Amino acid sequence: MQQNQDLGSLSTLRIVISGTDLQFRPIDLHDPVPTGRQIIEAAGGHPPDEFILLEWKKDGDLHEIELDETVDLRAPGTERFIVAKSTVTYRFEIDGRRHEWPEPNITREVLLALAGQDPAQFSVWQEIRNAADKEILSGQPADLTPKELEKFYTVVTHTTEG
Repeated sequence: MQQNQDLGSLSTLRIVISGTDLQFRPIDLHDPVPTGRQIIEAAGGHPPDEFILLEWKKDGDLHEIELDETVDLRAPGTERFIVAKSTVTYRFEIDGRRHEWPEPNITREVLLALAGQDPAQFSVWQEIRNAADKEILSGQPADLTPKELEKFYTVVTHTTEG
């Protein structure tokens, strides 16, 4: 997070916001402890009660921020947020870590980003009960709507000999 001084006495705090495509863009806020509602509105989400706000923590976890919940932007690593038009989240697990996602489908690229893996070197697979596991390919998102917790894992696809 970057802190800048304006010409006046107000300081601004820079965060980055994306949709579920993870294409982040910077947003400047003047309140160092905004509510989820304020962050959603700053990102252009109107009305805010039709949106979900997720904080993407430095350790890789996603945490849903409620509309009236505050976030201390002065805390180290508090800078990445996902804003999505949705009123529900879907739970899943990737490489043993549980997350919530605001859409019924999730792409290979998002799964690898949340797992912290390089898309050029890793593939992602969905565990299928009583059948062969399924590789999640670009352009073919995984369905998160079944009642069971959907589980995914990453596999190295490229190694460098040395």
